[in-house]
Amino acid sequence: MKNFWKSWVIVWIVAFIFAFGTTSSVSAASTIAQTVQAYQGVQIYYNAQQLTDEKQPLIINDTTYVPLRMLMENIGCSVYWDSINYRVLVYDSTSKNEEEIAALNTKIASLQAIIDDLEDELEDSSDDLDDIEDEIIDTFEDTGDIYFDDEDIDIEVKLSGDEDDISYTIIFDFDDSDEYDDLKDLDEDDIEDFLDDVEDEILDEAEDTDFEDADITGKLKDADKSSYFVEYEDGDYDYNWDDDDDVDWNDLEDELEDDYEEAGEDYFNDDDIAISIEVDGDEDDVEFEITLDFYESNDNDDIGDLRASDIEELMEDIANDIYHEIDDTDCEKADITGTMYDEDDHRLSVEYDYDDDDFDYSW
Repeated sequence: MKNFWKSWVIVWIVAFIFAFGTTSSVSAASTIAQTVQAYQGVQIYYNAQQLTDEKQPLIINDTTYVPLRMLMENIGCSVYWDSINYRVLVYDSTSKNEEEIAALNTKIASLQAIIDDLEDELEDSSDDLDDIEDEIIDTFEDTGDIYFDDEDIDIEVKLSGDEDDISYTIIFDFDDSDEYDDLKDLDEDDIEDFLDDVEDEILDEAEDTDFEDADITGKLKDADKSSYFVEYEDGDYDYNWDDDDDVDWNDLEDELEDDYEEAGEDYFNDDDIAISIEVDGDEDDVEFEITLDFYESNDNDDIGDLRASDIEELMEDIANDIYHEIDDTDCEKADITGTMYDEDDHRLSVEYDYDDDDFDYSW
């Protein structure tokens, strides 16, 4: 009798699946309305025990359709709906671990689908921002000539942000300019015209993208003088040099640390040499200290292993950067001196006088 019941269940399941698949195929293939006759009230009993619940079977066009979950759970099976792959999963009650694994796999698949969607959105958003940045670079490549009558001003543009906020950084390089020494020499009206146009162009390019409602903020910087910059937000312009010409030594120190982070590779062909820089000063004297750490290096043991010409080139470049940073500040006439130390042995050091261009080696 038990085998007969299982056979009967299998027959009905096959009938249900066939009927469902046939109905789906017809619905997908045709939009022609069909007339059906459906009746409720069918009761299913097994060994005199009623199996039907509130989800009753239906007789549709002389075929009885029975809820799959009702049958399976009453004979000790578990039923799961796999919404990702659009499948019904049925497991024997004895396969509890398999049921749990199946449920977890379904949950994992659902979460993975969410992750994939988010990654696609993030990638699309990143592509949009990159496209906007490319358009800004192309549009303003002749900024020096158009806005400031100096084609020798080089420009660099960087964009970052999300759907709510876009921030741009524009860097002006005056190294090749004969007309201007730095950002402070530019006419403020010309600067504001330029920044207004940058905002307008970003908004135009952001239209019909995820960034179209983003707020725009920006910063215009001097490539050689980090203390010279203009900040922009909501049509307001903040010129930092209006308030103070003194040097912010912490900012200058951070700028040098960033610029010379790869000094080991750039000057000594050894990227395992770590470098740190400290700088401080006043109106009379500016001093900088360079510390080289050879702990990770396999090619050099200490400063004494380095070529003097490479050491001097590094110290001269740092001193030149400091000179440009303090120009037009209260410290512009200060004497610049520097010292390079070995991290493990400060007796190995090099002292440098920028004004006299003189180097003194302790060893």
